Amino acid sequence: MTQNKQQGFTLIELMIVVAIIGILAAIALPQYQQYTRSATAQGAASEANVYKSAIGICAQTEGGVLGPCDAGVNGVPAIEAASAVTAVTDGVITLNLGDIDGDGTDDTVTFTPTLNNTNITWLIATAGGTDACGQGWLEC
Repeated sequence: MTQNKQQGFTLIELMIVVAIIGILAAIALPQYQQYTRSATAQGAASEANVYKSAIGICAQTEGGVLGPCDAGVNGVPAIEAASAVTAVTDGVITLNLGDIDGDGTDDTVTFTPTLNNTNITWLIATAGGTDACGQGWLEC
């Protein structure tokens, strides 16, 4: 009497594997989307660092005034065509991140400087005036 060995997987085993893969994908996809949003925003914010440093020097040489600290003048670099930085006016840096949240509109972030006697602090806000750090886009 010979016994037949089972070959392959049963239907229930295959269904369990598919269910596990589906659960893992449901967890991983939102995390990946958040990661790509954050990477895009962090890349754009790193471009702004050059302007932030130049604005700090400009404000110091201009006697604590941000008015003359625009792109392309007083040591502040001009804006390059392929840059996420879209404007630098009176020390305020504007970034266009594209549509990183998927709502169909481009998302913008502004870095607004505030001067005091010893340093510059930067307010980071989205176009709607909300905190960009609270959106999870930027690590602040």
